[in-house]
Order: sequence, then C-alpha cells, then structure tokens
Amino acid sequence: MEPAEAKRELRQQMQLVRARIPEASRAEQSLAASRIAEREVLGPLRERRGGRLNLFSYVSFRDEPDTRPLLASCLAQGDRLLAPKIGAQRSLTLHELSGTADLVPGTWGIPEPAEHTAVWPPERYPEIDVIVVPGLAFDLNGGRIGFGAGYYDRLIDELARRSGGTRQVVLGALALEELIRADAIPMEPHDFRIDLLFTAKGTIYMKESSDKLGELGIGSRNDAF
Repeated sequence: MEPAEAKRELRQQMQLVRARIPEASRAEQSLAASRIAEREVLGPLRERRGGRLNLFSYVSFRDEPDTRPLLASCLAQGDRLLAPKIGAQRSLTLHELSGTADLVPGTWGIPEPAEHTAVWPPERYPEIDVIVVPGLAFDLNGGRIGFGAGYYDRLIDELARRSGGTRQVVLGALALEELIRADAIPMEPHDFRIDLLFTAKGTIYMKESSDKLGELGIGSRNDAF
C-alpha cells in the first residue's frame, strides 16, 4: 500500500479512536501532560533561553488534546505566546496573544487570534523556541499524522529554510495515551518528525532527536511507556 493511501486509512481509524476517548479522560490527561511539559521541558529550556520562551501552539478544538492548561501556564510564566490563524491558500499566519481573550471563533469554529492581534512575520520564525503541533496519532520514532491539509508541514518547512534547519526549535505534541501507536506511522518525504511527546505519564523523547535535545539542555530518557 502506498504511504498516501495508508495515511488516509489510518487517519479515518484514528479519528474514530479519538472521538471515543471520554471527555473526562481527555481533560485529565491534557492537564497532567501540560504540568509535566512545564516541569521537564519548558522550565529547563526557559532558564537556558534567558527566562522567557517564544512558544507557538495550536488552540485545541472539540476532541483534540486540550492545550488550554499549557497555554495558561506559559502566559503565567511570561512567555511570548503565538497561535495560528488560517489564511488563504491553506496557509497559516502566526499571531501573538496577550491572553485567551484574544481568541475568537474562526474557520470551522476553531478558536484563533482576533484581527487586532499582531502578526509574527516569517522572518522571525527562527526566534521560536517551541512548537506544539496537533495530530491524530503519533509513534515512538517521531512520526505524526494530522488531518492531511499540510498546514504544519509547510510551516515547519518555511522555518527550516529560514533557520538552516530545525536544530534550535523543539517540535512537540500533547499526546493522549490512546493516540500513541507502537507501530510506525507511514511517512512521506514532505512529512516532518517531532522531537518529543508530552503525555500524562511523562515526556517521551525521540531517540533520533537525542543529540539535538541534549544541545538544548533537555533530558533524553524514553521510558514513559
């Protein structure tokens, strides 16, 4: 089976899996994962980067892992928080938030930055320290599958071109236990791999990213599951 076809089948399967996760479990896992993310990754990286992070994260919608606790924690720590807004031709623009009051229902009802929020231009993408990406499923080799629109693939590609790679930015995801697969997710050449997963049981660090994470002063154990 070709990777694109395998991804379509997996995408359909994981949408059903995610929809069946009880709301209480999703909320509990998301909160625990957010607290662990702060303790194990964001806090140490913040100290290394001078006390403030530039963090870009999607804003959760419907049955996605809830990013709100993570966003609130980052705002409380004084981080600069960036969120996506869907633009023309399947593009994302990044906007700076001063708080959750800056969010309004956008495309498909997804919360996104209001019109008054400042745009973070592409030439400043290399200043981003952490990107929290959405996903329907993840594996233990950094593989990820989303909804197939390619928003984040194009964003990471743009960042890599402007930065000469992704060595200085941590690519992570909030992952519910049910969304982590033991088998490899089919990948295509344009797909990017993430560096770590924030879970309710601990942070999972990808072996392929161990050198990069070590340079950033972040632990590299992979024993959460």
